[in-house]
Amino acid sequence: MCVVALAHQAHPDWPLLLIGNRDEFHERPAAPLSEWDNGSGIAAGRDLQASGTWLGVHRPSGRAVVVTNVRGAMPDPTKESRGALVVDMLRGEGRFADPAAADLDRFNAFNLLAVGGDGARLLTNRPEPLIASLSPGVHALANEPVDKPCPRAERLRTALEAVVDAQSDPEGLLDTLTAEGDPALFLRGDIYGTRASTLVAMSAAGDVKMIERRYEKGGRPAGTTALEFRIG
Repeated sequence: MCVVALAHQAHPDWPLLLIGNRDEFHERPAAPLSEWDNGSGIAAGRDLQASGTWLGVHRPSGRAVVVTNVRGAMPDPTKESRGALVVDMLRGEGRFADPAAADLDRFNAFNLLAVGGDGARLLTNRPEPLIASLSPGVHALANEPVDKPCPRAERLRTALEAVVDAQSDPEGLLDTLTAEGDPALFLRGDIYGTRASTLVAMSAAGDVKMIERRYEKGGRPAGTTALEFRIG
C-alpha cells in the first residue's frame, strides 16, 4: 500500500515537508515525476492507467496533496478516481476541487492529506467521511482507517519528527524510506512493492524541491528525478 508523513509549519527552514512511499503493482504503468505539460500547473508522477496522481504540488498556488488507499475494502470500479480527486484539489478546479464530506463516499476507501493557503487538512472516508483541520506539527498515515493504530505510519512519523527536532536537511529521509524490518517502510517484491519514494520540501519563500526515487521489481533502483521551482 502506501505510507506518508507531513511536517506542517514545524521545520524552521521548510514549513512544508512531505515524504512518502507509493506501493503498487509493478505492472501498473506510471510516468516519472515531472511538470505536467497540459497547462494544469501540476508537478507530480502520473498514473497512466487512471490518468491521475498519488502525490503532487500545484506550482501556481503551492497546494500539495497526497492520497493513500485504505485496506480492508474491496474496490468498486464504478466509483470516482482517487487520483482524479488529487488532481482537482491540486488545481483548485473541477467537481472535487473543494470536496464536502458528503462527496467522500463517491470514492473507494482513502486517506488524504492536503496543504494550501487555508492550512492543512485530513480527508478520509474510513471509518466514516471526515474532513478535519490539522494543527502545526508532524502527521503520518498509511493504509489503516484513521481511528486505528498503524506501526508503519508511526515509524515514518518518528523519523520525520527527528529531522524537524534536529532542524536538519530533510533529503536523508529518502534513505529512511528504504528501511525494511518490522514494520517495513519499503516493500520489496516482484509483483507488488514500493514503486517510488518522494520528498517535497517547500521553504517559507516558496522555493520547492521535489525528489522522486523509483524502483522496479525486486526493489531495484529505476531512476531518480529532482525538480526545483518557485511557487507563483
